[in-house]
Amino acid sequence: MRAYLTLALGASCALAQSTVQLFNFSSYVDIENSALRPNGNLLLTTFDQGRLYTLDPSGRNPQAQLVAALPGATALCGITAIDHDKFAVVGGVRGSYSYTNETLYSVDFTGNSAKPIIRTIARIPNAVMLNGMASLPTQPHIVLVADSRLGYLFRVDTRTSVSKIAFKDDALAAPSNASIPIGINGIKIGQGYVYFTNTARGTFSRISVSEDGLEFGSVETIATLDAGDTGDDWDDFALDADGVAYVAQPDNSIARIQPDGGQTIVAGGGETEDIIGPTSVQIGQNGELYVTTRGGTIDGFTYSGQVVEVQLAS
Repeated sequence: MRAYLTLALGASCALAQSTVQLFNFSSYVDIENSALRPNGNLLLTTFDQGRLYTLDPSGRNPQAQLVAALPGATALCGITAIDHDKFAVVGGVRGSYSYTNETLYSVDFTGNSAKPIIRTIARIPNAVMLNGMASLPTQPHIVLVADSRLGYLFRVDTRTSVSKIAFKDDALAAPSNASIPIGINGIKIGQGYVYFTNTARGTFSRISVSEDGLEFGSVETIATLDAGDTGDDWDDFALDADGVAYVAQPDNSIARIQPDGGQTIVAGGGETEDIIGPTSVQIGQNGELYVTTRGGTIDGFTYSGQVVEVQLAS
């Protein structure tokens, strides 16, 4: 593993122009991940009995609407576009840091936006804990799926349903003595690299990848989290066209990581209750950030999963 640059997290800096909660579930629901549809609506994967939701963030009073409960899953994790308005979703039966019946589904809105077609693409029996997922930019029907326990990247062709282990490295796994045994978590693909967070190691890294997802370079660490006394870690993230990442940093902030490894808190942080347990970030059509959360308990009050809009200062 080649070190690229390691910097401590800078002091909390409120760079958000505004942070507004758009929606939160009335009963307790963990939102795990998200994707943006071409019409600007969000798709939300949850640990709510395999349920996938959609939400229009531009509405006057946005409400999450059920898309479908995916069969054979109690929890949904990674989601990525594999065609125009067609998505792959990872789901399984959730256990303690492991899943059974790990399955890749497709959700296709192209024929009927109100009633998408749900299909099972593939089952991956040798996986332990599938998490983040991203499609190849020039061949989006091929996805890479992170296994947080094994430290692997699985490559799945969503047209043929063929899956294989494409890459494995200790930098993708959690250390053997980790209190939370989650290694590679969120992943995105851009500029010829797979970018990923490792929750247990507190690292943000990248690996060069071929266009077909079959050849990989060495792991480069871009930044390392300095958690201090907060116990924070890194979850999923959004990546812009310049290689700048906006990373969900539980318990309550969003970190911006520059390509050179520089880090700044751009939303949340400190004692704020604007963002409770962020899990994923999407960049909206006008540059705003949409943050999902798992919720949590603060001062005896329990927050459910939220969708929060963050407008960044220019």
